[in-house]
Order: sequence, then C-alpha cells, then structure tokens
Amino acid sequence: MNKMLKALGAVSVLCFAQSALAADLVCHLNVKSGGNVYGNGTAHCSGLDFSFGSSTSGSYNIANINKMVKSVIWSGNAKCSGGTSCGVTVRAYSVNQASATILYQDGTWEQTNTATMEYETGK
Repeated sequence: MNKMLKALGAVSVLCFAQSALAADLVCHLNVKSGGNVYGNGTAHCSGLDFSFGSSTSGSYNIANINKMVKSVIWSGNAKCSGGTSCGVTVRAYSVNQASATILYQDGTWEQTNTATMEYETGK
C-alpha cells in the first residue's frame, strides 16, 4: 500500500509539472477608438465599441512555449497555416473560438486550450 501511494504521488507530481509547462493559447482583441477591451492576454477576450461596424480585428497567440516549434496546426476560427500567432477577423455578436496543435521539433506534440473572443458594437 505504501509503495502504491508513493507511485501515485510521483505520477501526480509529473502530471502537475507537465501542465505547469504547457503552452497557452491567448487572445488579443482590437476595438475602434473609444472602445473597451477586457481580457487581452488571457484565454477569453471581449470588447465593446460604438463604431456600428460589423467586425474588428484580433489575434490568437501561443504563449509559454518552451521547445523548438516545427509547425502549428490552427483550428476553429483561426484559419492560418503555421506560425505561433494568427490574425483573425472577429465578427460582431458571435463567439469566435480557436485552438492549436503544436508539433515540436523533438517529435512531440501538444494541444492548446481553446481561446474565445467576443465583440459587440452598437447603440
């Protein structure tokens, strides 16, 4: 029983160490002048302006990468090929989500979290 608890403890430490070093997908939302953005640099960005436009720009960026990247496969609203950053058009009043699969040069890979951007404009 004692050996089993030690083994479980070692596995827990390894899992925590792996998640602490994991890459994070974060978002950055741009709004028109006079608008407000909340959460830039986190996994959930939202913004509001009064431009009465139908869209704005934003980007998804992979943070905390600690290995050499071979390539990145973007999914969701991020329609980029490669690179650790992806510029996107964020439509008003819709949820924009993205995630990425990172392929490292050492042959390993990692799936990021899903990041979300929301944009409102109006009256």
